[in-house]
Amino acid sequence: MDATAAHAFATPPVSLHRPTTAVEDIITLAAGVWLLTGTYVDGWAHNNLRDLETFFTPWHAILYSGFAACAVWIAALTWRRHAPGARWTDAIPAGYGAAAAGVLLFLISGAADFAWHSVFGIEQGLKALFSPSHLGLAAGGFLILSAPFSSAWHSPQRPWPRLMPAIVSAMLSGMVAAFILQEFAVFARHGLIQTYSGATGAQPAVTVPTSSSIMVSLASFFVSTAVIFVPVLLLSLRWRLHAAVPAAMALLPSVALQIMVALRDAWLVPVAVVGAVLVGVVWAVVRPKPDRHARLMTAIGLSPVVFWAPYFTGVALRDGALSFSPEIWGGTLVWTGLEMLALAALLLKVRAKAGTRPVSPAR
Repeated sequence: MDATAAHAFATPPVSLHRPTTAVEDIITLAAGVWLLTGTYVDGWAHNNLRDLETFFTPWHAILYSGFAACAVWIAALTWRRHAPGARWTDAIPAGYGAAAAGVLLFLISGAADFAWHSVFGIEQGLKALFSPSHLGLAAGGFLILSAPFSSAWHSPQRPWPRLMPAIVSAMLSGMVAAFILQEFAVFARHGLIQTYSGATGAQPAVTVPTSSSIMVSLASFFVSTAVIFVPVLLLSLRWRLHAAVPAAMALLPSVALQIMVALRDAWLVPVAVVGAVLVGVVWAVVRPKPDRHARLMTAIGLSPVVFWAPYFTGVALRDGALSFSPEIWGGTLVWTGLEMLALAALLLKVRAKAGTRPVSPAR
């Protein structure tokens, strides 16, 4: 055996894409919360302030400093794992590849956002959600915040406490989606399912909705259901979740959206609490597991039904009536349940073909 061969056997190969530690994932989440806070504060400004005329604002400072913290931290993680002579892409932690791409996308979109505002001014209302630079920022933020979840997906054999960063990561990623799709957010307003009539200044009366308004409402429930419950579904396909997890993942985005619109329908917050509690009850009773498909599909199919039902009830109690007939609001509840059942069936089939093994950590 020559010296070169002996050295090769004596020195183990450098492992590629080493996983992150719990502390490293927590730091990623801390920087991500900073970024997400800036995102929602900026959304609050676009929703509630008029005559925004400059790119250089306090809320942009929070947003972009949060991004800088995320970028520096992901770069530091990569730097610490880089071996001399190896490719830098091989040093990116396991599950953090998309986050690294998200940093680049966010950086490019941030520069584009500055140029966009310089040419077209500051968007407000619905226009802000269609701005190409804002869509790029949202996509980049989504990829960054999903890193701990992706990391855990690559290393599923973890005890329950070690999974908390993955759970928080999935919830924060869903909140990014909820932000950019806020015009479809059910808990951001109650007028979505109500049609009013009456003279200006008079107490409006609830009246029958048009077909187009019903379809817009149904589309909003479809989008809101996916934003809130798809992250729950993805987690439950891999791990057994405590009942508090899906409850919290339903509640926090709904409350955050209501805060972002300056609590214009603050009474929806306790309504969301009731819905979240019912979601937790469903998971506590059904006790779904990744390898118990019937239980999993039952829990995820019932979750949107019990979450949206208090919304209809709350609106009816506040206004004294619902624009929607029982067929419409009842059908909407069924549609959202069928939506999650279909997604669950599809993902279970994909997982079976991929041969991915579910994991059920101790609760």
